Amino acid sequence: MEGFRFSLRDMPKRELLNEYSKKFPEINVYAVESCIALLRTASDISQKLDEYFSKYGISEGKFTVLMMLYKNSEHKLSPLALSKQAEVTKSTMTGLLSGLENQGFIEKIPNPSDQRSYLVYLTSKGIDMLEDILPIHYATINALMSGLENEQLKQLNSLLNLLSKNLL
Repeated sequence: MEGFRFSLRDMPKRELLNEYSKKFPEINVYAVESCIALLRTASDISQKLDEYFSKYGISEGKFTVLMMLYKNSEHKLSPLALSKQAEVTKSTMTGLLSGLENQGFIEKIPNPSDQRSYLVYLTSKGIDMLEDILPIHYATINALMSGLENEQLKQLNSLLNLLSKNLL
């Protein structure tokens, strides 16, 4: 089923949710509608970003790794630190790092504090690529979010942070 993408376009409408709520009284129709809208929007944004990143031969996951290294003052981190920060498994991180290394965006260098391991270092090619695409990336995000005014964006951010705290 690789490549299967669940469509949130065919999710239940309010009328159907109201019917369900008669059978399942624990349903909060507004909560379900909001959750579906959030998932649909997140999926749409992710798809747009995937299209954008593919123009540069990277994925959203690879971009995330590159940005974690870029924001680190020494441009290097351990694979374990990267997997924890990205909240992915070690095997997922291994795959991302392998691809980035093959593209020349990162190098694996010996870890001076542990000879059994290595650090991931962002190469000058990786830095140059990021610095080329970041202005376009931020313009793309601005365009994706352009349907909202700054005050609405602040409110959205506040609401999403509140929801996120409830998920912990």
